[in-house]
Amino acid sequence: MDMERFLRYSLERDKPIRVIYLDPEGRLCQGQAVVEKLGEGQVSLYVLRPPRRLTIPQGDVLGAAYAPKDEG
Repeated sequence: MDMERFLRYSLERDKPIRVIYLDPEGRLCQGQAVVEKLGEGQVSLYVLRPPRRLTIPQGDVLGAAYAPKDEG
């Protein structure tokens, strides 16, 4: 499965996925997040821990997969 399909899966089903991304300060982060908006080269995430919302360039999402115990 490619990364965009995981992002769309989260967006369409309102389910968390595991993501690896660069935060706005350029730090490498990973965790579970729900995609709130996807388009125009941007992705808006609601990160579960610590809880926060952020919008980053879609290219800064380096990896995506099902959350633990979720098989799609």
